[in-house]
Amino acid sequence: MKIGVQTYTIREYLKTPEEIRSSFKRLKEMGFDMVQLSGLGQIAVDELCAILKETGISACGTHSPWEQVADRAHLNKLIEEHKTLGCSQIGIGMKPGIYPDTFDGYTDFTKKLNEICDQLDDSSLGFGYHNHELEFMKFNGRRAIDRLIEECPKMEFTLDVFWVQAGGANPCDYIEKLKNRIRILHLKDFRIVGRQRQYAEIGQGNLDWSAIFSLCAKHAIPYAVIEQDDDFLTDPFESLAMSREFLVENGYM
Repeated sequence: MKIGVQTYTIREYLKTPEEIRSSFKRLKEMGFDMVQLSGLGQIAVDELCAILKETGISACGTHSPWEQVADRAHLNKLIEEHKTLGCSQIGIGMKPGIYPDTFDGYTDFTKKLNEICDQLDDSSLGFGYHNHELEFMKFNGRRAIDRLIEECPKMEFTLDVFWVQAGGANPCDYIEKLKNRIRILHLKDFRIVGRQRQYAEIGQGNLDWSAIFSLCAKHAIPYAVIEQDDDFLTDPFESLAMSREFLVENGYM
């Protein structure tokens, strides 16, 4: 499994093409050579492609805006852009608010997700859905995430182990359940400070990384990216360095 960085972690340092170039160079110097693209400022695809090549960074996938993914014409444009970038997956970061958190809301949402997956059939790209804790709500006695898994059979999952834990489930259970439907796994740790949950550097929280990485190896999950939304002990780059150090020292990277 190749491990990189979810660029949402350093979004405050990616607002211009110059910042993107500088930040990607810094990631490379830290020992990372892969990213999942998200949270970037305005930049042309050709310029972004040039920066990736220049810095020696590859992109395994993206989180794209729902409004673009849901529009058939724009999705065709995204397909071509992802091929240019060498990305193997188009993804979305979460369920858009236009679909309410109800049983019927998820029924409508799964219908649209299946239309998107059908449109990608001939593209050689995957479509990945990134979970938060909200998918672990139950409607009519069923978890929403289980409906997504069952009712969207072509859809891949960018499983986020932090948010599975936050939703009250075991990340290992969902890695086992999804198996080869996970192209990109999101790595962030889960710590408690006082009575509040926090995002944490890998190894600084309470997740069972030995069990998680054992299942990643068992199911040959190809990519994982470190993502820390906030709660940095110092700054995002130092937090990424701390996470990477833990992964290297424990033989995971």
